[in-house]
Amino acid sequence: MLAEHRQYLLPGGKGYHLDVKVIPTGFLEVEIMEEHGKFLAEFEELSFLSNGKKTELVCRDHVGDECVRWQVDLANDDARELAKLIELAEDEFELLMRDL
Repeated sequence: MLAEHRQYLLPGGKGYHLDVKVIPTGFLEVEIMEEHGKFLAEFEELSFLSNGKKTELVCRDHVGDECVRWQVDLANDDARELAKLIELAEDEFELLMRDL
């Protein structure tokens, strides 16, 4: 059970890079490299909201809560890849827990 790392270029033309770590125990660590801003969230706190040519990754304090802790824009393809990585991490963790 290993964490998956990815780097994405943020849309918007600033050339900012997003370093993402998907941790199979249910956490996502996100860092905007040029701003040295690091964020952590549980998978359950995350949602993907499609908005034209980009997708917003939104972290809320609680599931369904209106209070947004942080959000970043991703290209649609990058958001789909990240959502798939989170899904695979959840499946891997669930399988591991069943085997114990």
